Amino acid sequence: MHPKINVTRDVHHHRVSDGNMSMYIDVENNLLRTITSVWYEQGFLEALKVAAASNVSRQSPILALIATYALKISNVFTTLRYFMQPHLKDIGPKIVANYSRTRNWYSASIKCLAWHPHTTKIAVATADDYVRVYCSEASFVSTLKCKAQGHVSSLSWRPLSASEIAVGCEQGVIVWTVDPNSISGHSPVTDVSWSPNGDLLISCSGADTSMLIWDVAMETAIPLRRVAGGGVVFARWSLDASKVFAATSSIIFRVWETKSWSCERWTARGGRVVAACWGLRGLLFAAHGDPVIYSLSDTSLFTVAQATKAQPVLDVTRVALSNGEIIGGPILDMCWDPTAKYLALLFQDSPLVAIFNTTQYMTQLKITPCCFVNGVDNEVPSTIAFQQNFSDGACLAIAWSTGRVQYFPIVY
Repeated sequence: MHPKINVTRDVHHHRVSDGNMSMYIDVENNLLRTITSVWYEQGFLEALKVAAASNVSRQSPILALIATYALKISNVFTTLRYFMQPHLKDIGPKIVANYSRTRNWYSASIKCLAWHPHTTKIAVATADDYVRVYCSEASFVSTLKCKAQGHVSSLSWRPLSASEIAVGCEQGVIVWTVDPNSISGHSPVTDVSWSPNGDLLISCSGADTSMLIWDVAMETAIPLRRVAGGGVVFARWSLDASKVFAATSSIIFRVWETKSWSCERWTARGGRVVAACWGLRGLLFAAHGDPVIYSLSDTSLFTVAQATKAQPVLDVTRVALSNGEIIGGPILDMCWDPTAKYLALLFQDSPLVAIFNTTQYMTQLKITPCCFVNGVDNEVPSTIAFQQNFSDGACLAIAWSTGRVQYFPIVY
């Protein structure tokens, strides 16, 4: 029995956005108080912009002149910094939106979802930045929210733990049990991922070239830094926890082995890696704008052989079905069920979710079409995830643009 989830707009809690912060500034404030308020609420650069505005120059021309020159100097340093570190050009939620595998992350009712690895429990992050936990055994919905939990990007349940979940958001990583446990690390966090045995947590930020390996019990983090490639966008543990795949904001990606934490550097064809998932004997990944899935199973981290190039295993070039529906094209996200028998694909433009059968013959991976899943009333899929404890086969959760979550079971 699965919980019924339909996140409509009236369920959302009100959130004060940057756009309406100025509503709370007293209209009788003098100029200095207004600038100070903007500085406090939105930062130093925004305060400079207010001070350099034309209406300020009439009241205080010296202040406006100083602010104007300060802005010009700031822009020179900012341009130089972005030239040296282009992955920092977009900040805050822009980075999350750019690298999120959720379709239309900015406007989606459901930002991301995650199944618990051992029980029929699913966590759903909604547009109001609340994390709601639904359980098949209880009608009560747990709600997780604190002041620092804004622009939620990713969720990851801790294996071998009943109620511990990591939330990646703009301010950093929040680890919840009942109350907030910790808020720390780099920001904005674009992905979090627990190791299969639950002892280590990886956090990634599109604005940081380091990938942080957290020992949550000790509240310590070890950064794994590589200069080339820009920020680390997301990471995926292998099923046996012996390897970690890490994608950057450029065409460079790496495969780490977790004993000595050494890595191999690879480059994707055309664009950065947008989706990746581990199976029983290897890794599948897809690059931005490319309708081809590649397999990585014969690097020196997998065998003693010399590293070779990734092999294309599936072409999902955009086509029109007989009923006029469009399927295929560039891939936005994909996930493998725990038994590696079913592969689900979410596309950048298609309103359908595609599911494939996967079979491993020795070193050869065979992928064949299984079915397509369509929404209702012009719905488009936002994000997908396979249930981790579905013993009768595979069960795919699909979050649709209307806020509805659909369970699609495939029974053996």
